[in-house]
Amino acid sequence: MTVRFRHAIRETGLGPRTETAPLAAYLAAEQQLGRVRHDVDPEASARLLIAGCFHRAYIEMFIGSDGGPGQDESAQEIVRELRLEPVVQRA
Repeated sequence: MTVRFRHAIRETGLGPRTETAPLAAYLAAEQQLGRVRHDVDPEASARLLIAGCFHRAYIEMFIGSDGGPGQDESAQEIVRELRLEPVVQRA
């Protein structure tokens, strides 16, 4: 069963890359505009952002929404710790 599933995913071009590629492209574009730090790896950051979202969803599903930081706080923590906060533009 797993082998057939993997084969079907490859044939259709689906899979984890289809989730991370648009986000990585967005982060790279923001980086080019100077709004994301130059030393951020867009691909790795996209994977880690998605992983953080999955973790938050897991916590809510199994423990409840009061099982940790709220959604907004979780999002802010992830963005901060991945150093994806907007770069402060100096005048």
